Amino acid sequence: MKSYVDLDQARKLAEILPLESADMCYIKGKAQLGFLYEEYKEFGDSILQDYEPCWSLASLLDILKDNIKIEKTGLDQSDIFTYSIIGDGYDYKTHEHEELIDACYEMIVKLHELNLLVL
Repeated sequence: MKSYVDLDQARKLAEILPLESADMCYIKGKAQLGFLYEEYKEFGDSILQDYEPCWSLASLLDILKDNIKIEKTGLDQSDIFTYSIIGDGYDYKTHEHEELIDACYEMIVKLHELNLLVL
């Protein structure tokens, strides 16, 4: 089970989300716990040469808060499930993803595009 966004997703989220919401970081391409936000405040964008903020599933769910419903769908009689997210109060449902974090990522990007992301 994927528990944090991949590097490309992290880079996109860094354009959308406050950096202090990141609870992980990539150091030279490898995910690590604990984004060093205090160091970012001290050294600014120059620190992003070594550290790239990254978000875990828990942090993305916290950003989405109570504005979503998660759908888990079983595929036939296998043990494989897909996940999609429905947004409350607006008409949008993500595609089905094998990983819940990918559905969270899609929902955050879409809410940002619609100017509906509340931070």
